[in-house]
Amino acid sequence: MLLLIAVVAESVWFVGHISRNHRRVIADDTERREGAGGRPDPQDTPRATPQATPPTTYDGLAAGVELCSAVAFLWACALVLGSHRSQDMAPLLVLTTEQISAAGIGSALGQPRRVLIVATCAIAASYAAVIALGDGGPQALAHSDVLIGLTGYGALAYLIRRGAKFLLQLAADLGDMSLQLHEQEQRKLLAIELHNHLGHTLNAFQRIDASDPEQIDSLRKSAVVARERLATFIGTGRFSESVPLIGMVHRQVALATNDTLTVEPIVTERVVGAAARVLPSQVELLEAALRAALINVERSAGVHDAVLHVDLVEDADGAGLVELVVTDEGVGFPPEVLARGVGAMRSLALHDRLLRERGGALRVRSVAGFTQVTLTLPIQRDSTTEPSQGGVG
Repeated sequence: MLLLIAVVAESVWFVGHISRNHRRVIADDTERREGAGGRPDPQDTPRATPQATPPTTYDGLAAGVELCSAVAFLWACALVLGSHRSQDMAPLLVLTTEQISAAGIGSALGQPRRVLIVATCAIAASYAAVIALGDGGPQALAHSDVLIGLTGYGALAYLIRRGAKFLLQLAADLGDMSLQLHEQEQRKLLAIELHNHLGHTLNAFQRIDASDPEQIDSLRKSAVVARERLATFIGTGRFSESVPLIGMVHRQVALATNDTLTVEPIVTERVVGAAARVLPSQVELLEAALRAALINVERSAGVHDAVLHVDLVEDADGAGLVELVVTDEGVGFPPEVLARGVGAMRSLALHDRLLRERGGALRVRSVAGFTQVTLTLPIQRDSTTEPSQGGVG
């Protein structure tokens, strides 16, 4: 009974100690990732740097207490168990193998390898000594179950350490892949921004009439917006504040005004009721594509008015799609460009690919005097009934 109480007490202490260490590591990692002003650094995310803080939950104290207690428990069997020790010690072997397993994982996490080697040898020697001191004498060491126990300690220590190191390497590789994907996504966002905002502003310098105060004021506003968006991206990893779908639509309408483009937004009640189901990442994707479509109107269509219709439609499978349609009465796309498809349109090809990766699409219909650019993207399903269609400006 005393041995059982000691085993339970040691196990409870070990679990509590590991839990405290884990909370401390999480707290230290959070503090490290916070900037001087208390704002998290967007480039220092757990996904981007999964191995930034070395695991220290299994420390030297935990290893020492657990492994020393394993040796002590084995020697205690010489006092409390009878002549059939090899059979009576079987439940205790489960505990000692668990302690060897923890030591193997700790060795893979950075504990000195000698701790694992010495501990394994000490536990195996203690087990052999306790068996040999029993009524069976040293001959008992030749029993198959005893031999399995002795060799199992070494094999377990080796396999657990190798397996833990393999899993750590796999985690590091996955972290590197995640970081690469994150960097690729950031490069895509930056390319879109340079084309849609900064590039558009620079092109406007070529067409400006220096004698027209309105054009100069409009260009100044566009330059200020481009500068603010780049500064926001450098500081937060985002070009603008994340807003819901409806807010994004009105933000783009306001930005178009700076480019002397008047956009009339028509948002159906279906969209108002389902806007919360459009994820922030989806809103960002639609915003970049919408911005590119509106810039094309102002730059290439030869008109200064457009209509933006936002609706919720269903695809062939009945899934909900948010749909943004930009319509203008400009000169339209050249027939040779339309013949090659959206992929040949430098300003829209990237957005078409990004939307298709998420299950959406970018379609263009254009003739002289009429052009429509349609953006679609699936949204989360909702069991509630959508309200009937209506329009709100």
